Amino acid sequence: MNHTNKLNDGKKVGILGGTFNPIHSGHINIARSALNECKLDEIWFVPNGCPPHKSIDDKVSAISRFKMVSKTIANEDKFYINDIELSSIEYNYTHVTLKKLHEQFPNNKFYFIMGEDSLKSFDTWKKPELICQYASIIVAVRSNNNDLSKVIADYARKFNGEFILLNCNYIDVSSTELRNNIKSKGLSNLSSIEENTTKYINEHMLYEENDNSSFDSVEDIKDELSKILKPKRYNHTLGVMDTAINLGMRYDIPLYLCQYSGLLHDCAKSYSKEELINFCEEKNIEITDSEYKAPHLLHCKVGAYMAKNDFSINDDRIINAILYHTTGRPNMSLLEQIVFVADYIEPNRSKANRLNEIRAMAYYNIDIATAMILQDTISYLKDIDAFIDDKTIKTYEYYCDLIKGID
Repeated sequence: MNHTNKLNDGKKVGILGGTFNPIHSGHINIARSALNECKLDEIWFVPNGCPPHKSIDDKVSAISRFKMVSKTIANEDKFYINDIELSSIEYNYTHVTLKKLHEQFPNNKFYFIMGEDSLKSFDTWKKPELICQYASIIVAVRSNNNDLSKVIADYARKFNGEFILLNCNYIDVSSTELRNNIKSKGLSNLSSIEENTTKYINEHMLYEENDNSSFDSVEDIKDELSKILKPKRYNHTLGVMDTAINLGMRYDIPLYLCQYSGLLHDCAKSYSKEELINFCEEKNIEITDSEYKAPHLLHCKVGAYMAKNDFSINDDRIINAILYHTTGRPNMSLLEQIVFVADYIEPNRSKANRLNEIRAMAYYNIDIATAMILQDTISYLKDIDAFIDDKTIKTYEYYCDLIKGID
């Protein structure tokens, strides 16, 4: 992730601010054009935290937008991200942001990048003369426009500033329209969103409508589970649910998915090994050789079946989180990882080695926490000479390879 720091001082830097909700090809095109045509050294993306001119749908947090931009520009050598507005609790007026950047990087020459529509209302902005004092203004235009040349000349005299027209291949994309399209049609065929952006939106399930209306209520499920699970198992279940919700907050996953997945992950734990085998055979649920050797693993498959058929869970993301919460699998979804980790670190757990270290790591980097859990689980099973499922080994190898690239 490219962050700005003092090493960036002494350069020609373009500042591209916005809500980036979501970031799209129009933003990237303007940034590339400004970089090349104006011979800038770098472009700094500055996601808004609390913009004064518009309200932001808080279903997608400022942190999510910041991370989404970071992922999108990760492969661009001269694109950086700056959290100066994200870390402010006040309205992010442009003149204040530019003043702070000027103070932090006094040797930089800043260029503030805006669109044609923003230029037309520039004289209504808060203290435009100070904006011009701290930065030159680059204006990305849709086409050659003599009227804009006149506006720029007027503003240059009025605010004693430098205005530069950027004649790029302007891509007219609306973030509002993109959000609506994603909600109604999904991410397919949206060429105006970069691949890394699409991956982040998919992974964190952004912009989708949260619909748990067809599920049984949480309280009804709790009531039923309290009847079929032993008290210790039921308390563990509540601990996993709460921990999954907390991790969902940390990793920007819809909380209702974490809640239902955590609550139902062990719903089949009341079955004995023989009962699990009989259940699967009766319902035509496949039993692998590994599961015949370790029938307790079948509580995941039986639990997934029960969640769907007994508790009205019709969301495959929840079903899969239940299905893989014990063995894991390579390349788990973030929700699957959350339930996998929550099952191990929930507050009622106390006997596992380096538990406090794993708990802390879970909120810092869930991939590393996942690898640590798998490593300790495999080590424990070897120590007691217990059967180890091949899927657990493959999952461990996958996450070990994944974290090798972490700085």
